[in-house]
Amino acid sequence: MTPFAASEIATPLNASSITIRSNALGGPYLQTRMHQLISGQEAQLMRFFIDSIAPSFDLCDRDRHFSLVVPQRALMCPILLNAVFAVSAKYLSAVSDFDPVVSDRHSQECLKHLIPKLCDAEAITDENILAATVILRHLEELEMSMSGSGVENYLLGTRLLMGAQEHHRAFAGGLRNAVYWYGLRQEIYVSFIKQRPIHESFKRCTMDVPWNPNDDFEWANSIVARVAELVQFCFDETEHSISNYDQIVQHFDSWFEQKPASYTPLYSETCDSSTVFPKSWYLNAAIITGVQHYHLGRALLAVYNPRIPRLGIAHRYALQDAEKSLKEQVMISCGIALATPSMTASYVHACLIIALGGDRFTERREQEALHGILVEAQKVYAWPTQPVQDHLREVWGW
Repeated sequence: MTPFAASEIATPLNASSITIRSNALGGPYLQTRMHQLISGQEAQLMRFFIDSIAPSFDLCDRDRHFSLVVPQRALMCPILLNAVFAVSAKYLSAVSDFDPVVSDRHSQECLKHLIPKLCDAEAITDENILAATVILRHLEELEMSMSGSGVENYLLGTRLLMGAQEHHRAFAGGLRNAVYWYGLRQEIYVSFIKQRPIHESFKRCTMDVPWNPNDDFEWANSIVARVAELVQFCFDETEHSISNYDQIVQHFDSWFEQKPASYTPLYSETCDSSTVFPKSWYLNAAIITGVQHYHLGRALLAVYNPRIPRLGIAHRYALQDAEKSLKEQVMISCGIALATPSMTASYVHACLIIALGGDRFTERREQEALHGILVEAQKVYAWPTQPVQDHLREVWGW
């Protein structure tokens, strides 16, 4: 997408300057669908959202609500539309000379009308407002360092909205359900990099795991929920019991043993003198998401194993086994990402596991390959990996 000149920057869509109505849920909506956007630039931002950003939201959604439904809803909901414009502009300003002021303008316009809605008991049950909030939180992820630094400005709103959906869960489906599961993946990511427990408002997601998943998407969501349980175990001291750990291990073992045939790689390449990572190709993005979350979980299980002895030679051997398992999970996840360069999320998931175990690699060839994935994620996919790059170069002694 070609960046626009500053003279082409349009004023953000202002909900207060157009005719609006209040629907039954209390959200501001246009009376009629806006078939033509304000400017060519904004039309391009919408197209970029649909083509390049929404697929990462829709990884585990067979109906692709963020690609197909959100753009339609946004044409009647200025809050949602400005959130879409803001995140698209943020991506473009990170990977090109696109003016970053565009993202700031749209996000501020969105927040100006969103924040008052957080005090409206009816409005916070609106699934379009909920969708706008997780989009804004995704924008924040692009600004948040993978080292864990950064303020979670939109976290309170996301938690409030997630909690408000509780009485709707019995009837959940469509966009509301898609947003709920995406919100859990966001919470896992932020909890991981900040090393804090999953917030209470997201725990309901882990209770909604289907016992008998019907397809690739439900299988992926089921392991995402298990990873949320594991993150809770790792970063909440009250959860640190051997019985909890054993139960989580059993969940991961069962998921892997019972996974459908579709979760078998289409093709795999082993490492040789010309490749560092064992590449694996899978059928679709949902499977890739599920498999990478599984390996992230296995890495966490290796690191946070409460059965590791505290002292003695058994302690050393146990640590060696844990490090071997951790490095194996890193290698597999990175190989999946390299086999799927068109999938932004596969690189993000790989970067997450590199941040966890990249410091355990001592061979220069492997270090350079890991560093290359971090650089690619930032350069091509706008993901903020610079702090991890700096940390690993220091640890590796480069």
